[in-house]
Amino acid sequence: MISDYSKIPPIIYESAGIIRSDDSNNSNDSAYLKRKLNYYEKILLEKELQLRILQDEVELLKKNMNHK
Repeated sequence: MISDYSKIPPIIYESAGIIRSDDSNNSNDSAYLKRKLNYYEKILLEKELQLRILQDEVELLKKNMNHK
């Protein structure tokens, strides 16, 4: 976990449509919160897909090891 948010590359914020300099001012803005939520939903879906792919690979490796 990153404890110093100043070390997070600006591209992370830009890809989510978040302007860092306005974070404190827009924290209650519904459009800002919606963009942030959409960004985190997208990241979560990507991580779930990566997890499924890795689980499939593990199962395939298990099958291959059992056939040898």
